[in-house]
Amino acid sequence: MYRVIFDARSVVPQSSGIGNYAATLLREMVAIDEAFSFTVLRHPGSKHPLVDSDRVQEVEIVPGETKSVATLFRARAVMRLSGHDLYHSPADMVPPRVPCPFVVTMHDMMWVEAPHLASNFWPSRLTMHLWYRGHYAHSIRGAIRVIAISQATADAITRLYPRHASKIRVVRHGLDRQRFDPAKVPARSTLSGWVPESSPFLLAVGQGSPYKNHANIVRAFLLATRDRPHHRLVLVRRFARVDFEMRRLLRQPEVRRKVLVYPFVPDDVLMALYGHAQALVFASHYEGCGMPAMEAMALGTPVVASRAPAILEMTGDAALHADASDVAELASSIRQVVEDEPTRNRLMAAGRDHIQQFRWQRCAQETLQVYREAIGRAG
Repeated sequence: MYRVIFDARSVVPQSSGIGNYAATLLREMVAIDEAFSFTVLRHPGSKHPLVDSDRVQEVEIVPGETKSVATLFRARAVMRLSGHDLYHSPADMVPPRVPCPFVVTMHDMMWVEAPHLASNFWPSRLTMHLWYRGHYAHSIRGAIRVIAISQATADAITRLYPRHASKIRVVRHGLDRQRFDPAKVPARSTLSGWVPESSPFLLAVGQGSPYKNHANIVRAFLLATRDRPHHRLVLVRRFARVDFEMRRLLRQPEVRRKVLVYPFVPDDVLMALYGHAQALVFASHYEGCGMPAMEAMALGTPVVASRAPAILEMTGDAALHADASDVAELASSIRQVVEDEPTRNRLMAAGRDHIQQFRWQRCAQETLQVYREAIGRAG
């Protein structure tokens, strides 16, 4: 039996996309292949066991998430986990001096190749750029294999580290079909108190970083619905400390009237927003994958998306695409979805078909194949 250290410290209450990826991938791998046992590095904040299996041992020996400073200063704790065949970090970074060969999953390379899209605050941008550049280089150069979650991420790694291109294996995410099931979308009444009942609405979601392009999404929405006073844009986003452009924009009277901003919504409300929106507007400048677009498609919601390479890759012909920097083109695509029922119906059907290829079982099988390849290479 192969013994693998799986670093699941990114799995915390209210996990991000990386945390959800790590938790779901681990469960699927344990379920489909008995040739592997796992020592799971668990975050102290995790409230419940991640997997119920006699082939999984969960340990709390390094506080903090995978990308935290604790990863550096508590590396010796990881070194004591000897006798394993492989270490896998599903969250971009690997601690120094791990006691066995390792695999790393890279989600995107934005902090290295486009830090201006990651933060508006230049001291933070410079500090984090240097931090990520150093640790990504360590992880990619030292890895036996590098898993990229999209071809776009694989291409970015190749641009930055061309000597290590042969290590890269593209393994795309799956989608939680039980959670994103059209039959389980809550009723429109779930949005009472969140969205006026008489208002058709569009949806945008994501953290408050520049790459999410929320300012242009707001401008495009206003332009597209200038003769539709009852339409609303629901923007679910966390605000960064330095977010001057968005704060100025949201103070404008028309924006305050037509744009509803929530830093957090409960899961049932989020599912209702996805399921009842006329469209998801996902116009990022940069992405490693683009899960919100996939989630919307699974629920039969049309998607207006940018032409960022990862988004084009993940949405294919099942979305309307526009230049993220061109407000007029974005507005035209939004207006087409709002006004043209045949376009809307085509996107709904195409999205449901397109999303069938993204399955967690396939992701787990391909990841386990990378494990076997890495162990064979190291041996």
